[in-house]
Amino acid sequence: MSKALLAICVFAAIASAEPCLAQSDLVERLSIERLGSIQPGAYVAGDRIHFTIGAFGGNYLLRFDGDPEVFALYADRTSLGGRILKYDSGETAIRTASWGGITLYTDGSPNGLPAVRSGDAAVPQLPVVSVSQMQAVAGDESEHLAYARRLRVIFTADWSVLETSSALRSTALDALENAARGIERFTHASAGRETISDHVTTVTLATAMRPTLRLYDKTLIVTFNPDRGYFGRASSRAIARALMLVLPASKR
Repeated sequence: MSKALLAICVFAAIASAEPCLAQSDLVERLSIERLGSIQPGAYVAGDRIHFTIGAFGGNYLLRFDGDPEVFALYADRTSLGGRILKYDSGETAIRTASWGGITLYTDGSPNGLPAVRSGDAAVPQLPVVSVSQMQAVAGDESEHLAYARRLRVIFTADWSVLETSSALRSTALDALENAARGIERFTHASAGRETISDHVTTVTLATAMRPTLRLYDKTLIVTFNPDRGYFGRASSRAIARALMLVLPASKR
C-alpha cells in the first residue's frame, strides 16, 4: 500500500525539517514492523488446541501438539498492519491483527479460533538419522497405509546417495513422511483410495530446486530441496492437493 504525502513549506524551513522528517519516517517504519508481529512460542486456541510457532527468517513454522508434522508457513501483510500466514498448499493457517490478536484456522474450525501465547517453546529441528533408520521408516509407512487404507505402496529412494550426507537424509526423511501423510489425507475418501490403488505402486524421492510431485508410470516422484530444510519439502496438505492434479480424474 502506498501513501502520498503533500507538503507545502518555505525554502528556509526545509533544512531544519529534514532531520525531523527522517526520524519520523524511521519511527513509522519500526512501528509498522511491529504491527501484526508474532512472538515464537507455545500457544493455545479455543482452550483446547495447543500448538507451537517458530520463526524462520520472515516466515514461520507451525507444529500442533500430538502431531509430528512441522508446517512451513508463508507470511504476507494484510490491510491495517495485520499478517496472514498460509500453508504451502495455499490455505490460511493463522491471521494476526495489528493490535496483536491471533486467530488459528483448522479443518475443524474453518471460521477461526482466538489464540493466546501460553509460554516459551521451540519447534523441533529436523532429526539426524541413518540410512538404515530411513529404510525402517519407509517400511513402517508402507505397512501403515496397508493397514489404514488397504493400499500397497512402497517408499524408496537412492539409498547410496543418501549415505553421503546427514543433512540430505534429514530433509529426505521429512519429505518421505509427509508424502505418506499426504497420501493418507488424499485417500480419506474411498474414491481417492481407489485412484491411488489404480495408479501408484511406488513413491520415490529425488532432489530438485523446489518441491514437486509427478507421476511416471506407477511411480510417484516426490522432489525436495535439502538446502532449505522445512521449506524445501512439501507438507502433507500440499501433497494431498497436488495428487488431485497429477492423478487421472476419472476415478475421483
